[in-house]
Amino acid sequence: MITLLKKTGIFIIEVIVALLCLSGKRIEPYTGESPLKGMNGKKNKTTSEGASFKTYSWESYMAKATETGDLLWTPKPFVYETGNSVRYIDFEAGDDSYTGLTKADPWKHHPWDPAATGNSLNCKGIQTFVFKKGSVYRGIIIIQEPGEPGNPVRFTSDPSWGEGEACIYGSVRITDGWKKGADHADIPDAANVWYRDLNFAPRTLWMVNEKEITRIPIARMPNWKISDNEDIKSEWWAWDYKNSKQYFHVTMTNEAGKELTLGIDTENLTGPKELYMGAIAWTEFGWVDGTPYPSYVQGFDAEKKGIGFEGYLGSPKSRFIARNHRYYLEDKPHYLDDPDGEFWFNKKGEGGRLYLRLPGNADPNTVILEAGKETTLINMEEKDHISFSGLSFRFTNVSWNLTELPWGNKFALKKHLYPACIRVWGGGCDIHVANCIFENVNGAVYMKAVKPGFNLDKVSVTDCEIRETDHNGISIEDGILWGFDMPDDAGHLLDVKVLRNYIYKTGLRSQRTGSSNAINVICGQTVEIAGNIIETPWHAGVNVFGGKLGGNLGGIPLSRVLIYQNKVTDGIRTGDDCGNIETWQGGTSYVYNNVSGNPGGFRNPSWMDGKDNPDKPGSARFGMAYYLDGAFKNYYFNNIGWGLSKDPWSKVGATTMFQEIISYQNAFFNNTAYNFVKGSRRQSPEAGSNKFLGNIWDGIGDWVFWHTVPAKSPIAGNEHDAAPQKNHYALETNAFSGNVFHDITGKYASFKPSGQWHESFEEARDILRETNAIASDLGVVASAAPMNAPDKHDFSLAEGSAAIDQGVKVFVPWSLYATVGEWGFYPAGNDPANILDEHWYMTPYYVTRGDYYLKPMFHLKGVNIGKNDYVEGPLEDWTRGALHFNGIDQYAVCTDSSLNKSFDYTIKYRWNREGQTEIKHVAGKDLKSPEVYDSNFLIEAYFKAEQGITGGVLIEKMAAAGYSLEVNKQGGVTFAIKSGSQTAVIKSKARINDGRWHHVIAEADRSSKTLTLYVNGKKDNSGAAIENGYLENNSDMFVGGTPQGRYFKGTMDFMRVCLGTLADAKTDINELYTWQFSGPFLKDFAGNSPVGKRDAGALEKK
Repeated sequence: MITLLKKTGIFIIEVIVALLCLSGKRIEPYTGESPLKGMNGKKNKTTSEGASFKTYSWESYMAKATETGDLLWTPKPFVYETGNSVRYIDFEAGDDSYTGLTKADPWKHHPWDPAATGNSLNCKGIQTFVFKKGSVYRGIIIIQEPGEPGNPVRFTSDPSWGEGEACIYGSVRITDGWKKGADHADIPDAANVWYRDLNFAPRTLWMVNEKEITRIPIARMPNWKISDNEDIKSEWWAWDYKNSKQYFHVTMTNEAGKELTLGIDTENLTGPKELYMGAIAWTEFGWVDGTPYPSYVQGFDAEKKGIGFEGYLGSPKSRFIARNHRYYLEDKPHYLDDPDGEFWFNKKGEGGRLYLRLPGNADPNTVILEAGKETTLINMEEKDHISFSGLSFRFTNVSWNLTELPWGNKFALKKHLYPACIRVWGGGCDIHVANCIFENVNGAVYMKAVKPGFNLDKVSVTDCEIRETDHNGISIEDGILWGFDMPDDAGHLLDVKVLRNYIYKTGLRSQRTGSSNAINVICGQTVEIAGNIIETPWHAGVNVFGGKLGGNLGGIPLSRVLIYQNKVTDGIRTGDDCGNIETWQGGTSYVYNNVSGNPGGFRNPSWMDGKDNPDKPGSARFGMAYYLDGAFKNYYFNNIGWGLSKDPWSKVGATTMFQEIISYQNAFFNNTAYNFVKGSRRQSPEAGSNKFLGNIWDGIGDWVFWHTVPAKSPIAGNEHDAAPQKNHYALETNAFSGNVFHDITGKYASFKPSGQWHESFEEARDILRETNAIASDLGVVASAAPMNAPDKHDFSLAEGSAAIDQGVKVFVPWSLYATVGEWGFYPAGNDPANILDEHWYMTPYYVTRGDYYLKPMFHLKGVNIGKNDYVEGPLEDWTRGALHFNGIDQYAVCTDSSLNKSFDYTIKYRWNREGQTEIKHVAGKDLKSPEVYDSNFLIEAYFKAEQGITGGVLIEKMAAAGYSLEVNKQGGVTFAIKSGSQTAVIKSKARINDGRWHHVIAEADRSSKTLTLYVNGKKDNSGAAIENGYLENNSDMFVGGTPQGRYFKGTMDFMRVCLGTLADAKTDINELYTWQFSGPFLKDFAGNSPVGKRDAGALEKK
């Protein structure tokens, strides 16, 4: 049923029942109670004083959250909108000589289709292009003109014009002209094969009827099908390397003298040379990832029963091909023998002859076939203000040479190998795709800022349905590639949103290199990915890079990634070493209120080697519910993850809830993990700086915290622990508290560099105490199941659950611009005078992710401060996370020498300078620290001043120049900056010396020469700043007082210094204050506020 509501010339379609999806896979949007009820169903909020202010997108529910821990798809309904000028297109009944001005006089072609003629071709200006429903447009569109702000070029459909869908197909429909009896000598059973000549070369083919779409595969050997959804390659062949001295990295040299990877299969490769040469081999590889890649067979060894082909990146040893990796062959006439349907195309010039065998040997003259012709249906470059809505895209082709490497000289991308239904190749601003259907295509949307100086900004893909793609579903990318050293070698990705899409089966046939993900966003500045329901992605569901790629010399002062209310189930069907939901590189990233179920990642070689080996648990899979692959400054909270089995020797044993490699400064709190082999894996943990707080770990079969490589046995671990240690782990900066453990049949932890086993709860807790973790109570062991029915995906808490009141409150600051110091006022566990700095800023010298943790941090040294000076604060409850200053002799300091300690680092250029090495020196203004030069900056503080105090430094770095924030004689705060003879001072109107907690931001906008004070979420006062001048000075930085006095009496809970304003951070005081004092980390998965103390896990007990 479709309801139409007419409202001032705009039609609103509310989809009550989803449109029929011909693939047979359907999902119906949730249409019950508004998902915003209880949160923010209104457009604006109101303060206690009655002032109205903005509601932010992250405050909304993007999917309906249930009280049992599920997410339901809740797309926004399609809205038909037009601009001032409308043109109508009906490919099946229109004519380009018509006016195009009315539904009765439509064009056949879009004006930007190369096939357009007449009036259509001559159309100019900003238009709304309306495609008729029930008509299939066949052609390509190359966008020639931009829109303008508030008046975009629109591609859409009118619900009152036509019936069904407004479609754009990349295929040619074939209904007749078939001849029976193959005329090619190499085709077996030729009598059941039909053929037809075409003037184009399809790599894709579908049979279509009213009920379903059936994809016809390219002829292949073996004729594999998916008979096991947990191992989709179970019917592929496998390399066996029998009688070979090696079982991996075996090579051969073909007749042309080219060295190739040699795959040996003595059981199946027993035919003659002509059966294999020229075929395309799709093979897994290792040791990790393994997404099958296509490569032409270019060699044959009859004696060894092997075939030769290029390695993954071209060279024969660019990846491992090993025993028990699976493969199949395709694209030879010899393989056209499957009675369930196959095709082979004999390409000659631009066209050729299509040979076909349909399921059940059906006559193709009696069915409808769609043969892929076009690869990219709509292409644009450097065009702004473009909108797509209410359209359906199907049946695209792919580039003929499936094996072609996607880059040329110095990794320049080959455009033709990156197709999509809608492609943006270069820059663009204000580009939106909404309420579209993409089905049986190479990819739905691909945007990449490939051109230097042209950025992508304000782009979105929302409320779409995407089903069965060969490549990515949605991929939106910064232009910088691995190997690009310089920061502006390409354009950049700024603001991007991917919201409320339903995605099913992506990455079915990936390109030569790389893996295809459902949602792929690379290095956006501000990113929001929410409300997406993703089922059966063959690689990752949500894959997001933040900040910049490794090896690049750019500085990234702002990175803010929000990933919330996404559901990914049955992911990683092919390939491994990824997560259903995965983050990479720089934060700040907020990953919360998501569901990740049944991550796959089956690895046949590992399984065959370890399934019967008691020393190799967890060999079957290497796919993660949540993966931090070199991810830094991430907050993961209120997430739910579940696996099929915790059994380390099960073929479906779920690898882990959380996987980290190299990562640090990450917090995992109030999450729910059920049925995993391991709870948390951490590789390269040297940096410490991780927190595991208030999580439920229910059903863990091997290790709960695999946070180093464990020794081979408990005895070996003890021996290693008694010996000198080669590595140092900063265990004193980690925290483990409030966790709830149930059904732990494996070991609890291995934390230390020695790999010592901490098998029991008590042993793990004692080691945390021994190594002086910030919080070391670990949590509690539940004697009864803490959740109602997690095996049925009901993750709500049981009556009397041990998780009740066991959760934690963690402060999650809103990311700002160029944060150079951030202090939560809790110390390292081994030294109460060491107040940890937890800032994150990917400066130009963050080049190699393995040594990010060695870059400068600005810890405060407490003077006359001891353990008992730390008290409970309002922002966090998992530790005594606030510091009380006595107002007599206590303060904290970061010395000028620490703030300005220069250093060198080495960069090895890749493409820019052909492998040259350069030593770079970092000093002065290039060293980013709370030493402020001539930039904008702000100070944020959350503190409680004792009643009636009339002085005291909050933070200060001041000599002949500098800055200061202090309590003044009137009981307010004073913000001052000075450079030489210039001084600017501003005082708050509000008093803060009332014994209550106050939030203050002092901001210096040097460009507008304005100082501003914000108090408790409101602008309090502003005034003039100084003219240009450096604030740099040789004074130490002091917090809470100075050696000369001016001691602060009160308590501090949070402080940071940033080299930018709120505007630089693309935010405002309302958003920051709303996030930090009523944000989602203060509620549970379903948006419920705690009753009393927070419960552990994602769901609060109701």
